[in-house]
Amino acid sequence: MKSKKLIALTVAATMVIGGMFTSCGNKNDNAKGNGETKNNQAAKDKDNQGDKAEGENLDKEQYMNVFLDHEPKSLDPSRSSDMYSNQILTHIVDGLTRIEQDENGDKIVPGIAESWDVSDDGLVWTFHLRDAKWSDGEKVTAEQFEYGLKRTLNPDTGSKYAWIITPVIKNAAAFNTGECTAEEVGVKVIDEKTIQYTLEIPAPYFLDLTYFRVLFPQRKDMVEKYGEGYGSEAEHMISNGAFTLESWIHDSEVTFKKNPEYWNAEEVILDKINMSIISDRSSRYNTLLTGDIDLGPVAAPEWIEKFNAMDDMVYNESVKPSTSFQFFNQNGRYFKNDKIRKAFIIAYNREKYIDVQLNGMAMPAYAWIPPTVQISGVDFRDKANSAPVQRLIDENPDPKALLIEGLKELGESENPSDMTIRFLKGSTTARSKQAAELEQQMFQNTLGVNLEIDFMDWAIFQEKTDNMEYELAGMMWTGDYNDPNTFLEMFTSAAAMTPTGWVNKEYDKLIADAAKTIDQEERLKMFKRAEEILIYEDANICPTNYDIEPTFTRTYVKGYMKPLFGGMDLTKAYTVGRK
Repeated sequence: MKSKKLIALTVAATMVIGGMFTSCGNKNDNAKGNGETKNNQAAKDKDNQGDKAEGENLDKEQYMNVFLDHEPKSLDPSRSSDMYSNQILTHIVDGLTRIEQDENGDKIVPGIAESWDVSDDGLVWTFHLRDAKWSDGEKVTAEQFEYGLKRTLNPDTGSKYAWIITPVIKNAAAFNTGECTAEEVGVKVIDEKTIQYTLEIPAPYFLDLTYFRVLFPQRKDMVEKYGEGYGSEAEHMISNGAFTLESWIHDSEVTFKKNPEYWNAEEVILDKINMSIISDRSSRYNTLLTGDIDLGPVAAPEWIEKFNAMDDMVYNESVKPSTSFQFFNQNGRYFKNDKIRKAFIIAYNREKYIDVQLNGMAMPAYAWIPPTVQISGVDFRDKANSAPVQRLIDENPDPKALLIEGLKELGESENPSDMTIRFLKGSTTARSKQAAELEQQMFQNTLGVNLEIDFMDWAIFQEKTDNMEYELAGMMWTGDYNDPNTFLEMFTSAAAMTPTGWVNKEYDKLIADAAKTIDQEERLKMFKRAEEILIYEDANICPTNYDIEPTFTRTYVKGYMKPLFGGMDLTKAYTVGRK
């Protein structure tokens, strides 16, 4: 995100290229209430870009210039875990389905699977594959979907995202922990063009996973040929999507060209995509201003004013299904104490950070699950009617006193000025440094503690936090699908998506039980209780803000999509009137 849709928490500039639509994404219309899902009208269900462009005076040269905030760590579908890799994978790999967006919001449409069926009990899903090829002319087969899933689940692969499917697919968890063989996993090749999945539970969100990287097909020959280098270079990747990787100049640029072997190539109009990797926010804005970039998010008011004054720019704004947050290493010297963690959560001045650092382009986060994430078609936040962070603040008006209590319990000096915390930031930009200095000042003024800030590139930051070589760190999580589970499951002890050393058996059970029922009221209660444990009781994380993503797009850009629960998608984009 998925997009691990973790994004270096620098400022609003950490946002990946923005949403063009303000409406909240809807759940998939294909899922029928009688337990059967059929989709045999691919052309009818998906947005026909060819029809959209028909009759328009298309530019002779069809290309798009966009940017990527940071260098992806890997493009290996089994090992990649950030949004930056997802932006690339969206364009070069099709899964069983695709996530797209129209005027009604997000929708799941056929990808390599042209139709699918589900048993009455919701446990057996059968996908019927279309005729499709990889960019080298090889067929896309059911065996490749089976291989991709089992490789992700194989503990030797070390996938950071296996947790998202281990509770869902039969025996996936057992295989991932070495308790059963690959042959026992609930995936079966019926024939070359039919793949069947058997679930542990009738997961209400399974179809939402079918467009995600954990269920992507993978070529065994490519994986074995490049070994640990698979996904690290353009020439180490194979495509079955709309585009192929033409080049990848690390920390500089990724370029794509149209894939003539793509099953839907007739509807792909762009011939080329140039994706510049630009970590500095001002540099990104300047490239958009000069016309070197065709679209992108803009958060600074002075820049918004500039772009609004331009006749060839269109402004759109959306609330992202994402939450920026800080997290604590609970195996460390200080943050093993819950009162100290709670003091930091309370001391964080969300309104000040948003006003000063984000120019008002965000909403304060007093809970974990953000607005726009739905349960039974209604925003979870509206139904839950809870704010665990605010509850902590109300009950502890003096966070410094709470901090001192925690220090006393640990036998540490009760003088907060004797306390120094190492704070990791996954960016080295001037804007990131400005943000860190503001947060450093917050904790100094309110708690009296010292923060030593350690700036590093995103890939190194991920490695450090994965290995728990930190005390305090911050990032952003963007949901992979439209259900509260995508925000809560990541903190179960089996997931370890954001390692903090925290384990809570009640929390684990709540998430597991919520996955076993389709009773949405029961799921609501479980999720609400889980969020309370996560923040109010155990203070595992400190939510800071929900992001608003303003985007400027040049008037000649058409057909651009940014699903709320997917990456920027240019597969149906084109230009008309580029000068």
